Amino acid sequence: MIEAGRGISVVIVSYNVREVLDACLQSVYHAAAHFSGALEVIVFDNDSRDATVSLLKPRWPGAVWISSDRNLGFGSGCNRGAAVATKELLLFLNPDTLVREDTFQVLWDFFQGRDDAGAVGCKIVNRDGSLQLACKRSFPSPQVAAFKLIGLGSLFPKSRVFGRYNLTYLDENETHEVDAVSGSFLSIRTELFRELGGFDEDFFMYGEDLDLCFRVKLRGKRNYYHPQTQVIHFKGESAKSRPLGSFLDFHEAMVIFSKKHLELRTLPSILLNAGILLMALGKFISSRFQKWPRWSADILIVNAVFFVVTYVYERAMGQAFMFSVDPGLYLFWHALASFAVLLPLAYAGEYGRAVVRSRTVLLSVSMSFLAFFSFSFFMKERAYSRIVFLLAAVASVALLLGWRTAADHGGRFWRKIMGGIKRVAILGTADRARALAELIQSENLEGYEFVGFIHFPQGPLPQEVRANVIGDLESLPSLARKLDLQAVIIALEEGTYPTALQVIAGHGTGNLEVKMLVGPPQPDSYSLIDLNFAK
Repeated sequence: MIEAGRGISVVIVSYNVREVLDACLQSVYHAAAHFSGALEVIVFDNDSRDATVSLLKPRWPGAVWISSDRNLGFGSGCNRGAAVATKELLLFLNPDTLVREDTFQVLWDFFQGRDDAGAVGCKIVNRDGSLQLACKRSFPSPQVAAFKLIGLGSLFPKSRVFGRYNLTYLDENETHEVDAVSGSFLSIRTELFRELGGFDEDFFMYGEDLDLCFRVKLRGKRNYYHPQTQVIHFKGESAKSRPLGSFLDFHEAMVIFSKKHLELRTLPSILLNAGILLMALGKFISSRFQKWPRWSADILIVNAVFFVVTYVYERAMGQAFMFSVDPGLYLFWHALASFAVLLPLAYAGEYGRAVVRSRTVLLSVSMSFLAFFSFSFFMKERAYSRIVFLLAAVASVALLLGWRTAADHGGRFWRKIMGGIKRVAILGTADRARALAELIQSENLEGYEFVGFIHFPQGPLPQEVRANVIGDLESLPSLARKLDLQAVIIALEEGTYPTALQVIAGHGTGNLEVKMLVGPPQPDSYSLIDLNFAK
């Protein structure tokens, strides 16, 4: 057993999140410079396929890097990282977070004054600065889950009865004892964590933080929400690479927790599990349809093709138009065609990512129409409809791929008409910002038209950029309107990202798309994180 020394061991478990992990480590080491104690950073990589370790380990050689040959899950990764920790406090930190420069000092000072402290979390905010409700919550029960599921918690957030799920009746700016804090930022004394046996590895992802907090309270310690510092949590970056698996993990985790800690009879247990399943399913569906203009266009195309092919075919065969004969059956096939196309594309992540993958579209739509075509054999009353389906499938695949190809790979004018080229301002005026501007102007960064620099942080302007500075953060909303800006890219020096994001959230960005540059801006090796402030 390693004897713990004074300081904090930060344990980060990563899985296919290289870009956000890089930004997270930038903020961690910046905050470490403002911490009076010793800081140790441990990264456990769960068999990432995006070259996380090979690319980031040389960039951050001061961290302890541990690699797994398979994905062990969040709790197991945390346990293995904690096993080599050498400091008095453990902080389990998600890779898709940015800490503030005072975070470690505030956390350390809190533990020094609270001998009863078990698990401690801080204020966790979304990209836009709003509170992330999961940073403080109560333990699940049939009643709590029911109020959350039917929406009473949202209608009456200040009610101590209906608002228990996320403890929304508590002042988010005051320190409170709570049942549980989020595993995305969970601190605990190393000795206590080891006495408890660490995270329960039966939980693959989700729920392990609730379980640990429950066992902390059984040990007689108290869990605290301490908002005197805060972190920005991008939320769900690891889950993007396995959307359906994450959905199933969430449901399974809550079932494991209820069986382990709640003595429920049959009916309450069934109701609780059903509620958890519905909540998880709702989150999964909503996360799959973020790019609504894209799926709206797909619905329009598929239904238009189905209408035209049906009408032309039936006129050619001398038959009455299906809608005039049996409108119910006609609308049924329209709805089925829409679902047959959209659901496979949604499952493949087509409506949740910024970049279109033509191969994914081709395979998803082709397979869905094959299933659609096979189903038509059971509709004998419309035997000719199988030909309609076949023709509609070919035309739909061609058009769905065609408009994407035109938008993504056509000329600059055509991409601009399709929304493919965005007028962008760069936040920052130092070396990285200027290098990014050069990439855009030389067309090595496709899809953007450089408009000018936003001066941040305050200070003297470099001579090289004065002619291209269009304003500061306070004037950003008005600049967006006057200059027809569609996007802003944050390209600051290391250590200034948390402050910039907080300032942006405070000023607002209207409908601007906000991205953050991670790593050096070089041709074919740049990384942009989509912050989605406008959503």
